[in-house]
Amino acid sequence: MLLTGVRVLDLTQYLSGPSCTRLLAALGADVIKVEFGPAGDPSRTLPVVRDGRSAYYVQQNRGKRSLGVDFGRPEAVALIAELAGHCDVFVENFGPGVLTRRGLDDATLCARHPRLIYASISGFGRTGSLSHLPGYDLIGQAFSGMMYVTGEPDGAPQATGSPIADFAAGMATFASIGHALFARERTGRGQYIDVSLIEPLVYMHSIAVMAPSASEGSFRQERSGRHFGSVTPSGTFRGPEGWLVLQVLDPQWPRLCAAMGRPELAEHPDYASTPARAARADAINELVENWMRSFPSDAALLAHLEAHRLPAAPVLDPATAADHPWFRERGAVVDVDDEILGRIAVTGLPMHLSDVPTQPVDRPAPFLGQHNAEILAEVLGYDTGRVDALHAAGIVVSNRS
Repeated sequence: MLLTGVRVLDLTQYLSGPSCTRLLAALGADVIKVEFGPAGDPSRTLPVVRDGRSAYYVQQNRGKRSLGVDFGRPEAVALIAELAGHCDVFVENFGPGVLTRRGLDDATLCARHPRLIYASISGFGRTGSLSHLPGYDLIGQAFSGMMYVTGEPDGAPQATGSPIADFAAGMATFASIGHALFARERTGRGQYIDVSLIEPLVYMHSIAVMAPSASEGSFRQERSGRHFGSVTPSGTFRGPEGWLVLQVLDPQWPRLCAAMGRPELAEHPDYASTPARAARADAINELVENWMRSFPSDAALLAHLEAHRLPAAPVLDPATAADHPWFRERGAVVDVDDEILGRIAVTGLPMHLSDVPTQPVDRPAPFLGQHNAEILAEVLGYDTGRVDALHAAGIVVSNRS
């Protein structure tokens, strides 16, 4: 596996951090998830919970080992600092100042361990005038401008149905760690990685930042509802049975006209260019949707669009998508076995590498503190008596959940 031999100390919880370290584990890294007693990662209580076991936690923490500690004890903090010296990567997503007060900040640990790669995920980043503010996914979506451009023109800004700020930050951190490991091979030095929930979403803006600047303020991206504001016809359309999306740029416009049996529209001056079509968006979208609804079924419509090499897709609900053959063929959704939950479907590895199986062989999500003795013996050389003493003193904790 790509990251075999790389050890990661994972002080993350909820979603942004665990989504990053989950990918590292899938590529073969030994991820030690440090959880704080008595309950561990708060995501252990998120839905769906059955018999005390959270499917949310299971999905994001497969392949990791759990070390449970009482974070309020100085001995536990010292234990984490000692472990950091035996790890390649340290990942955290705590609020501002939490780790600094305990001497587990990047400046302290990287000074002690120059080869350590230390990655932080936070709401507004660790520098700048807003670094003191906490942040969750919704804050990232709002402050990045992503919500402002999402929704109906006359309605309220809307967040996406899935937590894209958390996942985007996790992916950005994952990518940064890989490149930092590569750089360390050449320089021998680790480095500090600082990722906010906001900047990955700002990076996703295709025209919202660039266009106002380039047009000297004359163009501003606004909410356009189910259709793109500047590219027509592109957006969400009612088909004969359900919702479908169609995206038609300049190269596809003549093919759509031919598919509709209206080839003359391709050269008509009122429709021949992107700006001309955008100026007549309502009429064109109505024309296209009425034509789409003339088909006997969504499948027949999609087949016709495919035959004319037009990019289109049905709008699937995630539960339905999870059973679609393509998702299973690609490993986008996989079935995993859990001791309590049984066999459940979870999201899979979102990239494909020739040296990594589609469904990496990994261990189930751990119970809280499940690997305390194993980790302390293997990484720090603690004997059974010393580990038992830490348990007895409540410095390390465990719980079957």
